[in-house]
Amino acid sequence: MKNFIKTSVAGLAGAVLLLSACQKEITDSTPDVRPVTAQEATAIKSSNNFAFRAFASISEDEGTKNVFISPLSISMALGMAYNGADGATKEAMRKTLALELPTDNDINQAYKSLSELLPALDKKVQFRSANSLWYRNTYQLQAPFVKTNQTYFDATVQGLNFDSPAAKDQINSWVQNKTNDKIDKIVEEIRPEHVLFLVNAIYFKGTWTYPFDKKLTQPGLFRLENGSTVTHDFMHLKNGKYLLYQDNTKQLIDLPYGNRHFSMTILLPQGQQQVSDLVNELTGENLAAWLAAADTSGMELYLPKFKLAYEKELKETLTQLGMGIAFSNSADFSQMVEGRSDLAISEVKHKTFVEVNEEGTEAAAVTSVGVSVTSMPPSIRVDRPFVFLIREKSSGAILFIGKLMQPE
Repeated sequence: MKNFIKTSVAGLAGAVLLLSACQKEITDSTPDVRPVTAQEATAIKSSNNFAFRAFASISEDEGTKNVFISPLSISMALGMAYNGADGATKEAMRKTLALELPTDNDINQAYKSLSELLPALDKKVQFRSANSLWYRNTYQLQAPFVKTNQTYFDATVQGLNFDSPAAKDQINSWVQNKTNDKIDKIVEEIRPEHVLFLVNAIYFKGTWTYPFDKKLTQPGLFRLENGSTVTHDFMHLKNGKYLLYQDNTKQLIDLPYGNRHFSMTILLPQGQQQVSDLVNELTGENLAAWLAAADTSGMELYLPKFKLAYEKELKETLTQLGMGIAFSNSADFSQMVEGRSDLAISEVKHKTFVEVNEEGTEAAAVTSVGVSVTSMPPSIRVDRPFVFLIREKSSGAILFIGKLMQPE
């Protein structure tokens, strides 16, 4: 059996891409933004495809547990690793990430332009993105691999003495800084076989366009899927506007942030439907149709106030989605490190944080990709488990996707 070194590629990021929908605006006074290019639209569609498939797989695996992931975090971390892949491994990653653009240059350019577009869209919303490569300084990264990730991901590249405890601390300090202290570390240990960490970090903070009044927040009952209830604080929006769609199986509530470029989209099951039914129905096409059919509502809204942190090892999920070769002895990352053709991904670790309160939402995400050698009611109550997404509407980018099974 072929021997192989396990390097570790870590990616930290925050942003998920969802297919843009032909969506109504709550008001006519939204700032002008440049239109999304055809290249970006294709990249968004691809990333949405990956986002829904990954979320469905993880949601099924987690059952009744809360889930919160950033598919773009995962996609960007793997995207940087993709630039060091070749052959069947590269093709498997392309299919798993649903990368439909014709050339690697197009794929990388789409990542770059979207990363530049999102932070500039709304002055009332904070969106930051950063990338870095940390490698064992006894190795040498291949020049084209470094140049590509510097050019398109604006990645900082730094060699470290991986045998020193300070190396782990330096990487984690960078992570903590880029996520505004919401995620304090991604690297638990640096093992002798580790060669490289690729880190992509994104931080989001958005204030509601129509804030919830803190004085109206009070305890209420949240109904769990097993029939029991828990008491939790519910925020109350009395004089706000949001988009609302409902049919026999679901309600869609789209709450805007800031100047309305970003929003939180909530999908609440109705009747006998459960979150798993909604997850199975959630596609880019369906989401676009529901948003297009939504109307502006000013009905009073009750939303649970919550905070959650989530962590998931994604190797099994990505294997199920078709990327198994990248974790095997047959993996080909020969374009990554000088003199090493025996690299393989050893782990893909994902960490996220989100807090939803009366003012708005704060969220961050981390992905570490380890590469190794080898009828309309009078009010709306979101009082049962639901799916939620944080979106940027003009570009179609949604930063996060999750399900709240029990508020904490």
